[in-house]
Amino acid sequence: MTSHLDDIGGDPPTSVPPVPDRSRTSVFVIAAAVCATSMSYNLWYPFLPLYVLELGATSDANAVFWMSIALTAQGIGRLASSAVWGVLSDRLGRKVMMLRALFLGTFTFGVAAVAQAPWHLAIALGCQGFFSGFVPASVALVSVIVPDSRLNRSLSIVTGGQYLGTTIGPAVGAGLALLLSYRASIAVAAIVPFIAGIAILLMVPRDPVAARRTATEPPLEPFRMSGQFKLAIGALFAVYCMNELIRLATPIALKGLKGSDDVAGEAGLAFTLAGLVSAISVLFLAPRVFRGTPSGPPFALICSLGCVGFLLVAFANGVPVYILGFLTIFLVVSAMVPALNTLIAANVRRSRRGTAFGVAGTVQALAFGVGPLAGAFFAAVSLDAGFFTVALLFLAVGFVLFTWVREPQPL
Repeated sequence: MTSHLDDIGGDPPTSVPPVPDRSRTSVFVIAAAVCATSMSYNLWYPFLPLYVLELGATSDANAVFWMSIALTAQGIGRLASSAVWGVLSDRLGRKVMMLRALFLGTFTFGVAAVAQAPWHLAIALGCQGFFSGFVPASVALVSVIVPDSRLNRSLSIVTGGQYLGTTIGPAVGAGLALLLSYRASIAVAAIVPFIAGIAILLMVPRDPVAARRTATEPPLEPFRMSGQFKLAIGALFAVYCMNELIRLATPIALKGLKGSDDVAGEAGLAFTLAGLVSAISVLFLAPRVFRGTPSGPPFALICSLGCVGFLLVAFANGVPVYILGFLTIFLVVSAMVPALNTLIAANVRRSRRGTAFGVAGTVQALAFGVGPLAGAFFAAVSLDAGFFTVALLFLAVGFVLFTWVREPQPL
């Protein structure tokens, strides 16, 4: 048998120089981009109601009304577009989709910065929900550029960057609001996704399907959802719903425990510590509990800990005990998200992981609506009973994962 070099008259080399592995560097660049962009997205939320008043809202109630309209538009945009962007990423490239999300993020921030009326802001957030999605895009990109043996660790690093950005964003926004106007602060935030996009463009290599397919290449195989994929998606939906529920319910629960409306300090401390705990969890706990491809027993263990967290908040007799339970929940949720993302990737062909994480993005968008609705229902009936119910749900999720998670079949 002759090689291609023999055909053209050349001598085959005695050894092939190794191709440098750039995936480790790429993971850290992507994580840094996700951290910076998450920070910019959370930078202006602390003063968003005040900005709506500045834009012409007639009262505090009217400002809340326009905020709800804007956030609903954002959620609808995410729900409508996540799966579409996922399918396109498998055809055009996951790096292309991440660049699209970052650069268009700058555009939507710009629209918000030049808004002249509250409804302009609703349009900006609606466009942000539709055109963004940088987190699912980053997860899909990482899932195809690293070996499967490093997938869980790599996704934990990216998720850790997201939580760090979410944690420090409000503090940075508060500082900018003191130095600049609200409008100028949003304009500064608009620059961050653009810079992150430039870093991704220059420092992260193109993923395997970024090149256009030719007529002689086989078509992209259909996307099929296996039972294991559906299991991981269902568990991810449950975890996101529980996360959104506890976030919404915490200020109300703290108010009841303290017996006072003035719980801004306690709530601020709880959420700041939760951000730090989340980052520690995904960077240090998740890679150690979920080694390689996640299996049933670690899920059962971590879900049992989540059950304990919800029991603590359900039966808390004071603010310190509640905050301890709150932090336990965030520790668990933060460890489970990269593990479930790893399970999703392990049960899908590399060529269709963009579509898979587009589906995951749609599920997340649904959870952003279902979780707060459940929290509002329990607040109207009984928060303690709601927390106890969710504790049992956490146990049920752990049991299902323990029973049904299997080693992925070769794809």
